[in-house]
Amino acid sequence: MRSRITDLETVGLDNASTFMEDEPITAPSNYKDEAKIAAYIADATTKRQRSFALDADTCRIVALGYHDVGEGEPRVDLCRTEADEVAALTAYWASYRQKGTRMVGYNIIRFDCVVLLMRSLYLGVKAPDMIIAPAWKTYHVDLWERLSLGGARKDVKSLRFYCQRLGIPIYDDISGKDVAAAVAAGEWDKIYNHCLFDLDITRALAERLGVLPSTAPAERPVNAAIF
Repeated sequence: MRSRITDLETVGLDNASTFMEDEPITAPSNYKDEAKIAAYIADATTKRQRSFALDADTCRIVALGYHDVGEGEPRVDLCRTEADEVAALTAYWASYRQKGTRMVGYNIIRFDCVVLLMRSLYLGVKAPDMIIAPAWKTYHVDLWERLSLGGARKDVKSLRFYCQRLGIPIYDDISGKDVAAAVAAGEWDKIYNHCLFDLDITRALAERLGVLPSTAPAERPVNAAIF
């Protein structure tokens, strides 16, 4: 069985709020200064938009990265438009071998797999039937779940935290929370490199946890920008 490292970058749908029952954002009644009211609303709006980006029903994929270990270089498909997203999902599933591919990622069961399946549903892309839960029934590997010690820990931290804690080099200059701003600014090279970087450190962490066989850093694909 081959291992497919997978990582997604997502942002909230522009019209996500139309599907939700959230009340309009307003400042607390004790706010009187117009500048402070505007700042409060802007900050709350940003936080709500970030929550949309992490919800499989209100997000869209802006980068779909995957690497079939031992089968060539990592691949990152950027999704500037919905048509791009359809093409990326179609390509992903076309090369996915059901029961012949185990997906490996960080928080992949609770997030990436769910988003892949739900975005495929919403966009009309045919996806395979996948067993992703409970953990003991699936052959896909979630490094987050491994670090939770099978659910015994409730304080599991981020992918970057464990990479830093285990001495895996961190060389990317943005994180997931910066993706929406990069999309708004049209900085697609940053998004591409960030997704590629996450694939690299996910592989390194998987090797450290014994999920994948260890390789020297020099033997891994060189993740360099195409821009």
